[in-house]
Amino acid sequence: MDIALLLKIAAFFPDNLWLWRNGPKILAHLRHEQTSDVDRIEAHGVTCDFCKVQISPRPRTSLRYSRRDMPVRDSSGSLRRRLRSLVNLTFWTPLLIAVSGSALTMLSADAASSLLALGTAEIGLLGFLTLLASLVIRYSLGAYDIYYSDMGRYLGFFSRRAFAHGSAAQAHSVYLAALLLLSVSCYAVTYHGLYALQPDLFAGYSGADFPTWLYFSALTASTTGASGIYAVGTLSRLVVTAQTSTGLILVCWAIGVLASVRRAR
Repeated sequence: MDIALLLKIAAFFPDNLWLWRNGPKILAHLRHEQTSDVDRIEAHGVTCDFCKVQISPRPRTSLRYSRRDMPVRDSSGSLRRRLRSLVNLTFWTPLLIAVSGSALTMLSADAASSLLALGTAEIGLLGFLTLLASLVIRYSLGAYDIYYSDMGRYLGFFSRRAFAHGSAAQAHSVYLAALLLLSVSCYAVTYHGLYALQPDLFAGYSGADFPTWLYFSALTASTTGASGIYAVGTLSRLVVTAQTSTGLILVCWAIGVLASVRRAR
């Protein structure tokens, strides 16, 4: 579990660096070609003489999250493709968070403190990076962000209809709901792990179970507070501050979407 989380976290950096550097080039090429085939650009890159852009393929360190369609010539090729699909699914962010978070919550009482600390930090960092990546995708690809493979996977899981019908407004609504759900879940697992490691990091409630931390996380994400639990340790206050700041990321993302819709009109 820890290896999978570490690999996923490590994959965020080259992926988002690639998108940050190539986003304007991708936009220029898509506008020139009048296409939404972002998948092919991710998988194979592009060299265009007309708009004078050269885009390298998405890094292999991304664990092949983008579709890299290869011709299947024999049974071994078919098996390789299925194994690649299994690897993609294993490192898919929502599934990885759900499985790892559930395991961390259930095993927290018996886990070694070092592994519990590592898992807690990884889940919290994964939630923060997922939200940060959504902002990078939006400001790199603009209105074409719904065709980016990472966002497409969220939409395909939560609402295949929204993605299939190309409804940008519905797709972005589903994506925003998915991001909020991931944020609340990730930080709830993080708070649960911190409390299991050191209960005196929080005051106002004793013997907190996971639903309590889910409630605390939801109120912190909404910035309303009033849960009756207070972060009193330096580490717990840093995590609460991080979650509160991710609310600003979601606000900036929503403003970016609304601004692009207004420009389109």
